[in-house]
Amino acid sequence: MASMSRDHPGSRRSQAASSDVPPAASPLPVSVIIPAYNRPEMVRRAVASALAQRPNPPAEVIVVDDCSSDDTGAAAAEAGARVIRHERNRGEAGARNTALSHAQQPWIGLLDSDDEWLPDMLAKLWPLRGDHMLVGGASLNCGSDPRRDRYAGVLRRRPVILRSPESLIYPGNYIAASGTLARRDVVERVGGWAEGMRQGADMDLWIRVLEQGTGVVAPAVVAIYHVHEGQMTQDNDALARGHEAVAMRYRDRPWWRPGALERSRGVSAWDAGRRELNAGHRGSAARLMWEGVRRPLRLAGVAETSWRRYALRRRSGMVTRTGAPTMARLASAPVPAELQAGHAIPVLDGRLGRVGALGRLIVNPVGAVVVDSPAWALAVRATGAEPILPSQPLRER
Repeated sequence: MASMSRDHPGSRRSQAASSDVPPAASPLPVSVIIPAYNRPEMVRRAVASALAQRPNPPAEVIVVDDCSSDDTGAAAAEAGARVIRHERNRGEAGARNTALSHAQQPWIGLLDSDDEWLPDMLAKLWPLRGDHMLVGGASLNCGSDPRRDRYAGVLRRRPVILRSPESLIYPGNYIAASGTLARRDVVERVGGWAEGMRQGADMDLWIRVLEQGTGVVAPAVVAIYHVHEGQMTQDNDALARGHEAVAMRYRDRPWWRPGALERSRGVSAWDAGRRELNAGHRGSAARLMWEGVRRPLRLAGVAETSWRRYALRRRSGMVTRTGAPTMARLASAPVPAELQAGHAIPVLDGRLGRVGALGRLIVNPVGAVVVDSPAWALAVRATGAEPILPSQPLRER
């Protein structure tokens, strides 16, 4: 797609950005902004995760207590945040705008009160910023069952440069609300978050930010999105309508392409049909699913999205809640010395020997596999896993 480059930030821009990283323990010029409403324990966890960044913490953490009726503000303050209280509830967008107006650093970091940053979030994203308008990472959507954790982010191995807002319309907005850094002056210049929008406020803001310049999104998992009972039930049809409404607001822009929206409409109709089918409404399901594929661009959108979702499910099995890769090893492969102190690494085996082990890896992917030869390193890499050769120097792995 024209809106997404294959480039990755390994050039002069990123090298210049990494050269001015402060010494260890020196704060980075980042204001973390957290909107919160009636979530004392969750906001305590969120603030702690922001302040626990290593080797460089953010300069400040701002929590906007959006007129909570409990001790959310006190919990945030005890955890180390600067707390600003709304005397009336203004919603997430209003709370974020208040935090933005009080931020004192040139960059803002986004974190929702019920989510958390992994300890190396800033360490992974800060060096990528260059002259981009925003820097994002991936998240892991986690509930009570770790086997159902889901990766959300880009699928390429290297960071992806966003050169146009078009890719937020299709394949969709994968710039996480928790786990993104943005230039404060740019967010202020484009007006911050649009208050009063029931759906799509984040996407709406990122479109306006990317009209000012480029962004970069890394595949590294930097945040945990906690799925819990206290969240609002998602109305998938309303989400789809909100997505289209935001897209249509910008149809007069030079970067806007009707094909992107048409692909998105196909996916929305197909998904609605699947929900109807699951509910036992076969007639409406057939109509909606036909609506999703009856035009070539819509059919392309459904096919591409189906493949992307399959790839996302595979990626979900390749990363742990710490952001580290899940691991396995071939039966005869020795465990590298630097890994022996960690948890036991399961053996990848199969009834047909190594061929069976490779088949098992294709069906149940992991992030890294300890191998014992360059040939098997190539075979493992072909499945999407990262091979580890014990004989290879650590710095070259």
